[in-house]
Amino acid sequence: MVKTGTGDDGPPVLGVAGIGRMGTPIAGLLSRHFRLGAFDVIPARRDAVTGSQWHPSLTALADASDVLVTVLPGPGEVRTCMLETLPALRPGSLWLDLTSGDPNLTAQLADEAERRNVAVVSAPMGGSVAEAAAGNLVFYVSGHDDAVERAAPILETLSGPDGVHRAGTRAEDGQIVKLLANGLWFANALAASEAMLIGQALGLGAAGLHKLLRDSAGGSRFLDDHLGRLLDGDYLTTFGIDRIVEELGTIHSMSRTANVATPMLDASARLHRAALERYGPELGELLAVKLLEEQAGRQLRN
Repeated sequence: MVKTGTGDDGPPVLGVAGIGRMGTPIAGLLSRHFRLGAFDVIPARRDAVTGSQWHPSLTALADASDVLVTVLPGPGEVRTCMLETLPALRPGSLWLDLTSGDPNLTAQLADEAERRNVAVVSAPMGGSVAEAAAGNLVFYVSGHDDAVERAAPILETLSGPDGVHRAGTRAEDGQIVKLLANGLWFANALAASEAMLIGQALGLGAAGLHKLLRDSAGGSRFLDDHLGRLLDGDYLTTFGIDRIVEELGTIHSMSRTANVATPMLDASARLHRAALERYGPELGELLAVKLLEEQAGRQLRN
């Protein structure tokens, strides 16, 4: 068992709230290294994680945990969860949030947690279900130094080499960085796909053009790691288009708070909203690219 510096003589008890698409492999991996409890609002998921103790409610999970780990779909679920669990967490415990959420909400909940003597670390994650199962996720971590030190063994268990990135000392700092990183990726995916559609329509082969653009001054992580999957017909069904629209809306709110105009990110948000209207709340990080393909009357394929 791995200790997280909770101050007692035995290994800490972790409680994972959210046994869904990402929470299941995360809980499965953590159960091999820590004493683990679990809860999800869908009771049928209790058998998804072996080696953990299922609790009948969020408050029961919180009361039994030294570290509460939340792995939830978005900020709405985080708000609901923490309004219920914060009063049940023991003073001196730690809340570790792996959800990509809302910086304002994180700051509010962190203030309330501090009043209750509960430490908070925000570590929004990046990666797929397969990467979660393999312990190869990426985290943008923020919180007070002592709290981050306590969370480090958990994050290191779940991350690959150099996968833990320190974002700041405020709980909300990791959320800000993760949202900005996601916003850039979504916008770049659209811009790169538009360039590919132009080149393909003018007679260039997709595979050759991909290689040339990938190695050019306009290269990007999307061109390096993800366009190839699109060319094979994969729209990256690991994240819902409704959640993307939600995140881009939060980025827009951040830009207004910062008094910074964001015409490029706003254009990306409009196209993603149009994709949500076209396809509904389906899984697919590249459904906005699918909409571009429909509008162009051609698909990007090898």
